[in-house]
Amino acid sequence: MPKMRINRYIARCNIMARRGADSLIKTGRVFINSRPASIGDIVDTDIDNVTIDGKQISLKENYYLALYKPKFVVTTMKDPQGRVCIKDFIPKRYRGVFPVGRLDFDAQGLIILTNDGDFAHIIHHPSFNIPKVYDVRVMPRATENAIKKMEQPIFLDGIKTRPARIEKIGNNGDTTYMKITLQQGIKNQIKRMANLVGLNVISIKRISIGPVSLKGMKPGDIRPLSSAEIYAIHKPLEKHKKA
Repeated sequence: MPKMRINRYIARCNIMARRGADSLIKTGRVFINSRPASIGDIVDTDIDNVTIDGKQISLKENYYLALYKPKFVVTTMKDPQGRVCIKDFIPKRYRGVFPVGRLDFDAQGLIILTNDGDFAHIIHHPSFNIPKVYDVRVMPRATENAIKKMEQPIFLDGIKTRPARIEKIGNNGDTTYMKITLQQGIKNQIKRMANLVGLNVISIKRISIGPVSLKGMKPGDIRPLSSAEIYAIHKPLEKHKKA
């Protein structure tokens, strides 16, 4: 019989993330089989009855999607300014999914959508070392020294970044094409890395997140992840639990 911690169970029911679930538990709003739940309680998903504020909750079907975000689309489910956002590309049958991380308004590329909080945590948290790969164009031409400096850790928003991996693809006129691999996502990280060495980013396209890529997709396309892609991303969490 499947068992899991109460906070994870709440997250899997698409109520809120595990950290928020802990707050619910601490304030006495969560009950397991008519008794107040405690942090760290284990739920047997086959036989236990869990309620929040007196309402029973249950596990939902999990969705895992890849979206090729076009340029000039907001990475949110709604936009107060009325701009096109990623919700406009999501079929109604996938109700409850949310984007894992963001891409700039003027960037394009891969966004993973899910309603599985654990899955999102693996992708988003740098401790799981999920690489995000970007095709980037900068100007003026990037020198080898500038590229080496961009690879080094820097402080952004009080956070020391992890080293980046940068492969120079080539030059075209006064621009340089490069492939950048990051294992974290700080707001405008690539643009800020480039600005520190005197470069301006002309375009950004995220081409992969871990095992998931844009292969065979065009802007606006959305597809379910394969079972192999889902398993490959979940794998670090299983290792983390055993450690």
